Amino acid sequence: MKKPSKSLLCLVILLVLTAPLHGRERSAVLLTVIHFNDLHGRLLPYHDKSISETTPVGGAARLARMIADERAKNPGGTVLLSAGDMFQGSPISNVFYGESVIAFMNALKFDAMAIGNHELDWGQGVLNQLAAAAAFPLLSANIQDKQSMALSWAKPSAVLTKKNLKLVVIGMTTPDTPFTTRPGNVSGLTFRDPVEILPQLIREARNRGADLIVLLSHLGLDADQQIAEQIAGIDVIIGGHSHTAMTHPLRVNDTIIVQAGAYGAYLGVLQLTVEPFSRKIVDYTRTNELRTVLSGPNDPVDEGVVRIVDRFNDQISTKFARVIGESSVDLVRNPHEESNVGDLICDAMRHASGADIAFQNGGGIRADIPQGKITIEQVYTLLPFDDALVVMDLTGDQIKQILEQNASSGHSILQVSGMTVHYDLARPAGSRVIRVDVGDKALEPLKTYRVVTNDFLAAGGDHLTAFKEGKHPAYGSSLVEAFTTHLEKHSPVHPEREKRIVFVNP
Repeated sequence: MKKPSKSLLCLVILLVLTAPLHGRERSAVLLTVIHFNDLHGRLLPYHDKSISETTPVGGAARLARMIADERAKNPGGTVLLSAGDMFQGSPISNVFYGESVIAFMNALKFDAMAIGNHELDWGQGVLNQLAAAAAFPLLSANIQDKQSMALSWAKPSAVLTKKNLKLVVIGMTTPDTPFTTRPGNVSGLTFRDPVEILPQLIREARNRGADLIVLLSHLGLDADQQIAEQIAGIDVIIGGHSHTAMTHPLRVNDTIIVQAGAYGAYLGVLQLTVEPFSRKIVDYTRTNELRTVLSGPNDPVDEGVVRIVDRFNDQISTKFARVIGESSVDLVRNPHEESNVGDLICDAMRHASGADIAFQNGGGIRADIPQGKITIEQVYTLLPFDDALVVMDLTGDQIKQILEQNASSGHSILQVSGMTVHYDLARPAGSRVIRVDVGDKALEPLKTYRVVTNDFLAAGGDHLTAFKEGKHPAYGSSLVEAFTTHLEKHSPVHPEREKRIVFVNP
């Protein structure tokens, strides 16, 4: 038998060596991860002057059309995810306990959603109903009952297959949830530290053949970065909770981190090029990952979602469109310092209760109201949490303790009425409140003051446990009712920041 020539052998060897390489090049997979977070029930377009002076932003119908357009670019290779806090926050959702948002999400065929802290604001029974109605899984691997058992309304992870790639999506909820909702809503639950449980979850996912691991995180950007620094094996973190509009993805070690602001104003579109043999992301969207959701009259919408939104909005529009006041200035929130709308809310609380001092958590003020007529819908969107007023007796020492806890908690700054507070945040925790005046007199440590707050803070929310020491507590009207009555009596209002909260060495 004639032996093959050396040139033929070289050709065969070359073909054998290069064939797998060419096969790998041809098999690179393009995935599109569409995501948003912290919708807070904003199914209708709204005005946000920080994004556009004239054009409304957001809205379910516009979002749906943008999502459909992105899916059409990569059929079969698109994933749609939410990083939580989807329901609580506007009348069109709150009145129906999130049913309207579930209808919207089902129509869009979401693949999975993380459970956010505000998903528990209506209690576990309502969340169980929402999970049963959803055509997609609600995820949280770190919420368990006291017996360390899984919950009917929360799955730890979901497995998605796109273009023959297996994605394992793991959900996480902020462990701070017990301090951001009423205690009864989380009764019997534990919220485990994500850092403690993620390594095992990642190992299990890889053992099940995961090509990519996605963390669907309602933890906030700072926590997401810490996780990426400490824990290997997470390919992508789709984030929420901190309402961070990340125009460009962040890469920490081998983990890509994104987050899409809040209220549906942005849609995240992350494209990943995956080499399936190595299970590596070889390329990804590096700039301009967010799409601004503009809802002008000429911007196309999804007509099917328009009908869903109209079905719910028509049931409430007459009641919530009623004008109850007017403002001659924009009412603008700022959770990190004094705001004119925070001053106005606290004044309304104090006038409704007759208290000496009023406190409102800045994080409970959820929207701005533009100059002009004010409707009931705008008030409910501003103050969506069904809070009740609570009046109690606190000593000057206890009030100062509350202010010190607030200055060190990392939560939003307390808005106030009836007092002025000077902070120096450069000083050690416990000594950051350097001056407090009630009216025109210095706060007296042993004197008893009548204080009004909301029932969330009265129960120790935002880690402000000193509120629970109040004596002779008395429940009053709802916060919305107090604010609405104030507007009806005093409109047009024109609040200005009055230097009630002053930061020394900012």
